[in-house]
Amino acid sequence: MDKKHVILVGMPGSGKSSLGFILAKLMWRPFIDSDYYIIKKEKKTVAEIFAEQGEDNFRKLEKQALSEIIASAPAVISTGGGMPCFYDNMDIMNEFAVTVYLEMTHEKLFEHLKNDKKRPLVKGKTPEELMDYINTTLEQRKQYYEKAAITVEAHNVTSVQLAMNLYKIING
Repeated sequence: MDKKHVILVGMPGSGKSSLGFILAKLMWRPFIDSDYYIIKKEKKTVAEIFAEQGEDNFRKLEKQALSEIIASAPAVISTGGGMPCFYDNMDIMNEFAVTVYLEMTHEKLFEHLKNDKKRPLVKGKTPEELMDYINTTLEQRKQYYEKAAITVEAHNVTSVQLAMNLYKIING
């Protein structure tokens, strides 16, 4: 396991970044958030990239970022919610990493996302539109997320508790 990355996948709002930061500290590894990796490289926010270049171009940037990140030293990586669902990204993640799907209920995702003003795919939605987005998007993405080596329920547990549990699972 020492030579592999740990990659966290799941819906926006499932806690990938919070968990990843804590898990990386526990594992004495760098933490990489793929969205922030792209922001730093492109010198634009995800919202700006979506607005100026469209989602298709953003997905290409994600694919490129994944290639670069997995070529680096083993790290704990949180992906954007859509990254596993495009191209062969999930297959690549499974080849080079221990993948973890943070499964969360629709209601908890709604609670985490309802006041989010930064994510371009949920920004400005009414509560009804947000719940429709969560239901539809989770239905479309679940088949990719479920390819992860490990699935954990990410609701009703703190990020610290979840990180400690995952640390034990990953290290046997």
